[in-house]
Amino acid sequence: MVLDRLSRLAGRARRELVRTDRVPGPAFWGTRESLALGLALIVFGTLGAGLWGLTSAAHVSLLSGTRTAAQRQAAPARLVQSASGTFVYPGGSPDLVWPSAGSAAVEVVGYGLMGEKGSLDRQASIASITKTMTAYVVLKDHPLGASESGPTITLTSEMAAEYGKAIDQDESAVQVRTGEQLTERQALEAMMLASAGDMADILAIWDAGSVDAFLVKMNKQARALGMTRSDYTDPTGLAASTVSTIADQLKLAEAVQKVPALTSIVAESDASVPVAGTVHNYNEDLGEYGIDGIKTGTTAAAGSCLLFSAHYTVDGKTVTILGIVLGLAGSTGTPWSALTAAGRLVDSAEHALGTATVAAAGQTVARVEQTGSDTRQYAPAAAVKVFGWAGLEYRVAVGGTAAAPRLRVTRTGATGDAADVPLHALPHRASLAGSTVRKPESRPSTSK
Repeated sequence: MVLDRLSRLAGRARRELVRTDRVPGPAFWGTRESLALGLALIVFGTLGAGLWGLTSAAHVSLLSGTRTAAQRQAAPARLVQSASGTFVYPGGSPDLVWPSAGSAAVEVVGYGLMGEKGSLDRQASIASITKTMTAYVVLKDHPLGASESGPTITLTSEMAAEYGKAIDQDESAVQVRTGEQLTERQALEAMMLASAGDMADILAIWDAGSVDAFLVKMNKQARALGMTRSDYTDPTGLAASTVSTIADQLKLAEAVQKVPALTSIVAESDASVPVAGTVHNYNEDLGEYGIDGIKTGTTAAAGSCLLFSAHYTVDGKTVTILGIVLGLAGSTGTPWSALTAAGRLVDSAEHALGTATVAAAGQTVARVEQTGSDTRQYAPAAAVKVFGWAGLEYRVAVGGTAAAPRLRVTRTGATGDAADVPLHALPHRASLAGSTVRKPESRPSTSK
């Protein structure tokens, strides 16, 4: 009612203004009607201001709400790792068979040292294992393809004289004569298979002009490979002063694996040279447990020794095993004690190798979070397995992008991925899978 009354008064004032075409005089403003009209104008003004304020506030609120939604929609998705960042291959430690005397070590290329007996850094005489570095330097200077014969070497009288010197020192040798022609590969075969000391000196003279100049190259190459505790004083290893360490020789063995000509030569059981005829490999372990190299050695100072390589296949993955045994019983001829010890060590190492599951198929390892959206769980479509042995540690990391996440597993301390697989979104409310620690898989295995 009050609003109706005020409305009528306001209307009367408007008509008065229109009728007189002037502002109402004192007679009007002094009346009760004028007072009521004033109140009406105040009330309507207040109501109008209030309505405008409410409308503006609603508009601002609407805009604010729109910005918040836009902000929510634009918020970047966040990729979060659910799996542990570390995986340890289950089990205690590898059960390796070590020689009863001397020192030894075994490693898997790309995965690291499996174990050692004795000091890795203690210097010791290495006998004819020395010839591995001799061959490596020659092939660095005169590279060959895996099956290439290479250039022809014509023996000078100085070169041929090395045969007599070797015989006088009761050293392994192959018969040669002045003017004999043989290829670089044949010379390397005579040295690496028959362990011919005279051929080591012949190759040194052919490569560098003299044995002394060649020794400079040998020691320079050793430093280049990080062999800081090796000292080569002769190209044959007959000298007790030629010393190295287990750690250094494993570095050389790794380098040898990158020279196809040398790996093919040391895997040969026999070869033919012009004057001496057929020469046989002292490494009687060839073909056993996947062993395919590298060099035997026996002297009174070094004892019975073997630097070895083997290739072994587990679950379709072929790995290279390298190792060494030093200082076993024996002083001349075939290093039987080293060969026997190496065979047992390689066999035990191969039995310790296998695969283990880091994440099962469908096991949640990551999630993608985004404001205003449901969190999605991600898992591998198939089981993620790694090669290794008990106690080996791996880094587990989720990478890629929120749109295309991946799971990467890397051997701690190594380069390259042990596994790198895409992840797939799970249905909503998918339950988390169990522990990432799983038992090693049983698997067929082969050597080659």
